[in-house]
Amino acid sequence: MPSQDRSVVLLVEDEPLVRLVTAELLAESGLRVIEAVNAAEALAVLESGLRVEVVLSDIEMPPGPDGFALARQIRKCWPKVEVLLTSGRQWPREGDLPPGVAFLAKPCPTEILVQHVAAAADRARAASAETSAAKILPFPKSA
Repeated sequence: MPSQDRSVVLLVEDEPLVRLVTAELLAESGLRVIEAVNAAEALAVLESGLRVEVVLSDIEMPPGPDGFALARQIRKCWPKVEVLLTSGRQWPREGDLPPGVAFLAKPCPTEILVQHVAAAADRARAASAETSAAKILPFPKSA
């Protein structure tokens, strides 16, 4: 599959080994992966205008904003980007997750993680295609 056709996942993880293994797993499943160490790096990637369909982020990423704050910012500024949060230590409490944001507990079986990320990418691409199709206007016929 050409790289332009692959869905793009922004992986936000402060633990280098976890980030490396997760990025490799997602890439092997056919996804294009951009890595960020924390919320500030993730926001810089999104602000750069790079096409991103899914953000997969850890919740705890000291110092700076946590995954919940990152998810709220993404929902506000890039509402079509799918967001999946994950943690092995901090579970969301009521009100922590913005609408449409999913949580996956660590450790998550690799096939389940890939299925969730791929499904999120499919939803994002479908939503993007609907928006693009809505903007296409037929060329007016001349008499």
